[in-house]
Amino acid sequence: MARVDRVMRLLDFLRGRDGTTVAEIAKALDVSARTVHRDLATLREQGIPLSSDTGPGGGVRLERDRGVAAVHLSQEEVVALWLAANLSATGSTLPWGSAARSGLQKLFASVPKERARGMRELCRRVVVGRPASVRVLADVGIPPEELLAVFERAFREQVCLSFEYRDRHGKATRRIVEPHGLLVESPVWYVLARDVEKAAARMFRMDRIRRARLVPDRPFTPDMEGLRAQAEAQRADGTRASS
Repeated sequence: MARVDRVMRLLDFLRGRDGTTVAEIAKALDVSARTVHRDLATLREQGIPLSSDTGPGGGVRLERDRGVAAVHLSQEEVVALWLAANLSATGSTLPWGSAARSGLQKLFASVPKERARGMRELCRRVVVGRPASVRVLADVGIPPEELLAVFERAFREQVCLSFEYRDRHGKATRRIVEPHGLLVESPVWYVLARDVEKAAARMFRMDRIRRARLVPDRPFTPDMEGLRAQAEAQRADGTRASS
């Protein structure tokens, strides 16, 4: 194999991982550790930003960008930025909305494919609708602060959520749900869920939820297709609360 081809294979290998070791690279590319070190030096000479750890293992990672873009964002931070960009899109007069979306696309392109896929899947579970109606705004409350942290964790870890819910008629019930998605009709938030006991899709307004807790022993696999259809149907007939 020509050396230039080998070096390009090495670069592709590094792009697909957050970090690796010289030994892993040598095994994957079927070359010696000495060759790996030589090719890494070649990449550095070409201006490719690499960082390495001293000691056993010889950790190596590709610094995908420098400056602001080199910040390592969590999935939650990426979803928050994605949500902000999409909320700005609902108001066409807001500046920099297209720039925000373009920046996020560059962010997705700058991380390993597997991580980017996970970020995109999390973002796809958030549906941004039109702003809340005057009728909804007339009685909307503020979700309890502790609810947000519990919901975020259940949403991310894909485990069930248990809570007390008061519907639009004032009736209180205890629910256990799979939080598959989130519908945002600013400033109102709805959980797009599958009610475990009713075995049916349901929609819960966040400000009507109280005493939420995780149910870590009840995992689920997100399925947004039916829930998106449910969100569209409920938007069309004007209902915004769980039955």
